[in-house]
Amino acid sequence: MDLPDRDGYARVRGKRLYYRRVGKSARGTVLVLHGGPGSTHEYLTPLADLAGAGFELIFYDQLGCGRSERPTTYRDYTIEASADDAEELRRRLKLGRVHLYGHSYGGAVALEAAVRHPRAWTSVVVASGFASMRALWRARRLRVSQLSPINRRAWIQYERTGVTTAAFARAAEEFRTRFSERSVNRPYEAWLSSAHLNFRVLDAMGFRALRICDDGFRRGTMAGWDVTPELSRLRVPMLIVVGQYDHITPECAREIHRAVPHSRLVVARGVGHQPFFETRDRYISLLKEFFDKAN
Repeated sequence: MDLPDRDGYARVRGKRLYYRRVGKSARGTVLVLHGGPGSTHEYLTPLADLAGAGFELIFYDQLGCGRSERPTTYRDYTIEASADDAEELRRRLKLGRVHLYGHSYGGAVALEAAVRHPRAWTSVVVASGFASMRALWRARRLRVSQLSPINRRAWIQYERTGVTTAAFARAAEEFRTRFSERSVNRPYEAWLSSAHLNFRVLDAMGFRALRICDDGFRRGTMAGWDVTPELSRLRVPMLIVVGQYDHITPECAREIHRAVPHSRLVVARGVGHQPFFETRDRYISLLKEFFDKAN
């Protein structure tokens, strides 16, 4: 079956954002928010499997990411602006109400967008997301504590010195294969997004300063960010999905689930941060079922 696949640029808040549209919207449209922050949409393209079931997927690179325009300054790069960009892109492309899917940092953006623009979304999926920087810091601290002793020491040494060593590279690889992709061979889509990561976005928002050995969540434009108090007023159907071994831990997901009325929580057994690679068919079926019920 041939599916439409076209791309282009939309002007959002005066900047050009790159987008890619896949499929037809017979059963709905899904706007996809990638993580990072500073990553690109490519690693989420397994979600295009939904196009075969009658959904249209709108992937895009957030401001400063991938093929989208770089801002002249990153001092005002905030999660609130990212949430507003998602809503403005929806309006620019004349999509109507859509399903909103956000993964990792994109899941945090999805929560912010749901609070700021509650009438824009048919449903919201928060995949491996978090509702506060403190929750993210606790998750990072837990997963680093679960590394082997030698790799845990190497990780903490890197945080204290900022010097990348072979020992830290081994620690980062253990972290990746246990809590992220959980595979020796990195999927090409994940490699592509990683290769084009914009570290200026990470730095501006304080993510590279997120250190388990101190309160690193106090730095950057996301310092102190916490949308949890606003979540109780959401009424949009929401699916919260997280991997059992995710580095953004199931407890982060449970915090969101407790705050959002009538939300659904799914902990995917035996997988990490990217279940769309590890258990692709099962993951796509879960999303399809949720979107169909929310329509």
